[in-house]
Amino acid sequence: MMSLAEQHSIDVIIVVKFDRLARDLADIATAIKLLNLYGCQLVAGDDVSDANTPAGEFMRSILFAQNQYHARRVASDVMATECHNAKSGLTAGGTPPFGLKIVDKRFEINHNEAPAVKLMFEMVDKGHSYADIINELERLGYTTRKNTAFTYTTINSMLRNDKYYGTYVYNRKGGKRKRDRVLIEEFDEVRNTKAIPPIISKQLFDSAQSILDGRKVVRPKSNKYSQFILTGLLYCKSCGSPMSGTTNKGGSSGKSRRIYTCPNHHSKRGKKCITKALNAEYIEQAVKLTISESINKYLSTSPLSSAVFDKRLSAIKEEVGALSRRITELNSKISTFLEKASSPSISKRLAERYEKQADDCIDVQTKKQAEVNRLTDQATAITAIKDSCKQTPLLSVDDIFTSDKVSREVVRLFIKRIDVDDNNDDISIIFKS
Repeated sequence: MMSLAEQHSIDVIIVVKFDRLARDLADIATAIKLLNLYGCQLVAGDDVSDANTPAGEFMRSILFAQNQYHARRVASDVMATECHNAKSGLTAGGTPPFGLKIVDKRFEINHNEAPAVKLMFEMVDKGHSYADIINELERLGYTTRKNTAFTYTTINSMLRNDKYYGTYVYNRKGGKRKRDRVLIEEFDEVRNTKAIPPIISKQLFDSAQSILDGRKVVRPKSNKYSQFILTGLLYCKSCGSPMSGTTNKGGSSGKSRRIYTCPNHHSKRGKKCITKALNAEYIEQAVKLTISESINKYLSTSPLSSAVFDKRLSAIKEEVGALSRRITELNSKISTFLEKASSPSISKRLAERYEKQADDCIDVQTKKQAEVNRLTDQATAITAIKDSCKQTPLLSVDDIFTSDKVSREVVRLFIKRIDVDDNNDDISIIFKS
């Protein structure tokens, strides 16, 4: 509307009351000044003043202040009521999180969804990634309330929700302001530990938070330098900070080179740490050789090496079988939905709903088939490695680290932490137990 007035596309704006235009003194004063500047007249049903006189301008100011007071008073009363409801164990509004439902304004466990919530926390506690959780939820047939697959963002939000261990927090301090016209600071944070039946224990919740907070430190900020396979594992021994990968140009040739740097060695932080940049090729090759030696030593000394491969192949076979059964079930559902959608006895709206459900099933089926293909390729690769071990026990670095993606996974499978000691020119590799 203001843009149209600025373009001189409208001459008059009519509102029932001034508070329909704005309820904030600064906003409405600015709007009126701009409209006057644009040559656009503002007419309000509750305006009984003559704005061209000092008395009329004064009357308008009183009316604007009254509107602002009324708006803030109502918002404040609503906030007070919601805080009281939260203290009493009643919901203050909004949609309950996945796993919970609202009955008579009180939280109750949704027993159809709660097992999925518990599964998420248990998998994080065991060290699984968000991708693992999403795959497991899909395998078990869980979807969001919109009948879509869970995403990284959704899972992260759920894993941070206090409600799952039975604590209702309202007007959280340090959180986002819910209303600009209410001074949230005037109201205390409400923390009710008896309002919600817990789905998980406080101990499991705290354990998951500790793991997630730990991942914050070591997770790369972006995929720009995804070729740095030691990101999140490499630490400076002098100051304890994680070292991150980057590229720079150096030497007489001016060619780009990959390095790992300590953030506290940077001039922006006053070079508080003595650890200099580390050649990425050198440290990565050293780690790869160390892992290769460990793998070859195990293969040459353990009589169970073949059994290890067989165990993994057996596990893959079970996963593929479960996925195949799920794909067959989805095929049946798709056929049923399409059959219902084509029935002449149902409404167009219902037919569209069945078609949408069929499309959703097809999407899930496509993902399941892609997972089957991935597992099948993995089984083929494991079989090839198993056969090659029988013929030639020793595997080269290139046999194991076939790509940056594979290298990252293999390194994280064996290595827990790598400490760089610039004082003694030493690198300590700590393997997982």
